[in-house]
Amino acid sequence: MMTIAKRVRNILFLLVLLMSFADSSASEPVAERPTYNEGDYWIFISKTLKGSEEVKIEFLKEEKGHYIFSRNGKQVKDFNDIVEESVPPGYPGPTLKFPLSVGKSWDVEFKAEDGPGGMKRDIWRIAQYKVETYEQITVPAGAFWSFNISVDIETKNVKKFLGSIHYWYAPEVKQIIKRSGKGGTADLRDYKTK
Repeated sequence: MMTIAKRVRNILFLLVLLMSFADSSASEPVAERPTYNEGDYWIFISKTLKGSEEVKIEFLKEEKGHYIFSRNGKQVKDFNDIVEESVPPGYPGPTLKFPLSVGKSWDVEFKAEDGPGGMKRDIWRIAQYKVETYEQITVPAGAFWSFNISVDIETKNVKKFLGSIHYWYAPEVKQIIKRSGKGGTADLRDYKTK
């Protein structure tokens, strides 16, 4: 027969266990879609096979649910083309689906011109995104907690693997702060957000 003291102790133990479980699940990091202000900017050091260059991204405005940025003076939309990719041809750049959380995955189909012997034909490809981890990484602009997002790219119908890219998105900076792939790397050097 269990005494009242043992029952109370067991109940308290279960409550503490449940509370610690609730706290651990509530602390899973989630990144909501960022909001930007006029004057927000990010400067990257981009290294490719062609060499190294400095890339400045500046927020211009929001228009019909899309963010409009300037990349070294040229207007671009959303996160696509913010940090240029060179592999594979036709890849539109990062397409982030908010909210971000570890384990989330999504696919993006895109069309690229490709063909043997320089012949142009449309080839459908698929970029498979997965949020791998939430980790602290260091770039020239500092150390930031970031979502590590892997992207595997392959042809859609034949399933030929074309390559992988990794992005690190830092909610504190409201931007991808690092890119690494076959085409090169990009690291955040400086930024200003309000």
